[in-house]
Amino acid sequence: MPNLAYLWFMTKTKTKTKKTTSDEPEVEWGEYPRIEPGDYPAYCLRAKWYWDHYYRRWTCLLVFDALAANLVDSLGEVPVWFNGGNDETHPKAPRRGNYFVAWLAANGRKPPRRDRLAPKVFTKRMAQVRVGDTVGPCPYSVVKKILSWKTGSESPSFSL
Repeated sequence: MPNLAYLWFMTKTKTKTKKTTSDEPEVEWGEYPRIEPGDYPAYCLRAKWYWDHYYRRWTCLLVFDALAANLVDSLGEVPVWFNGGNDETHPKAPRRGNYFVAWLAANGRKPPRRDRLAPKVFTKRMAQVRVGDTVGPCPYSVVKKILSWKTGSESPSFSL
């Protein structure tokens, strides 16, 4: 089942169907990009924490622009989600959680004490990512693994 917050976040790819009769309402749906599974250079366009009402938890969404080998042509935007816990007041990033490990890899060093682990460490950076498909009646592409960060500090790979 597609994440409803992803539909909201991906306003760029929103598609509308045309009315065929005056009785039918206009239906909006999120057009999820689908690219061939494999390893791609990618640019992290945006990263944001939000409260997911469906799953009743905090989620951090990173959206990567998967690029062709020439690093100019875009193949499509692919997301990756991180769980931030179900405390409604603020997200959590436990040391054994995926977000904390990915943040360390992107930052290149451990956070100073009391650092907020802001998702901006991911944005406006190049990475090598592994893209795969979701399972379901209408599969779409997602980031399965962040292999390495190409800008900023070099860091080990991170598996989702």
